[in-house]
Amino acid sequence: MRRVAFWSPKGGVGKTTLALNFAAAAYFAGNKVLVCDMDPQQSAIDVFQEKQLPFSVVPGIPQVIPNVDFVIYDHAPNIEKIPAVETIVLPMRASILDLKAVNRSFRLIRDKRVIKCINAVDTRRQEERVLAMKLYSEGAHLIKDRSIYVRSLAQGKTVFQQDVYGSRDAQNELNRLLERIINP
Repeated sequence: MRRVAFWSPKGGVGKTTLALNFAAAAYFAGNKVLVCDMDPQQSAIDVFQEKQLPFSVVPGIPQVIPNVDFVIYDHAPNIEKIPAVETIVLPMRASILDLKAVNRSFRLIRDKRVIKCINAVDTRRQEERVLAMKLYSEGAHLIKDRSIYVRSLAQGKTVFQQDVYGSRDAQNELNRLLERIINP
């Protein structure tokens, strides 16, 4: 069983969106998946209650973890509660404020496998594009700013349950992240 946490010291970086869509990538690749919503806002639970996700989302950590291939933890932004898992996906925006917050907290998670994920990159903005490409050259994973992510969650779905403009590109981004986690 692989345990993957989506955690960041910053809020508003797309942890829930990435966690749910990553869970779908793992699910549609043939894995059994459970998402644990660790955020008091319970946004992942809200999406799950639409009853269209093909995997389960539970609040917190269950007493007994079912027999699954992936347990995915969607964490609240919090510097005091570091995820106790092997792999952390560290979402951030391509902004200097996010970069500074992530760099300050990086010492707390250096004993884990960390994948920096530059999320919602708008390639039309030069400063954002330049910073994102710099981080990409240092090994960060890139997720572009695509409206399909927002539209899918608004429907209680993931990008893997859509066959509209942008869904295939979004699926490819998430499948590459899944591949990085499966084959380090």
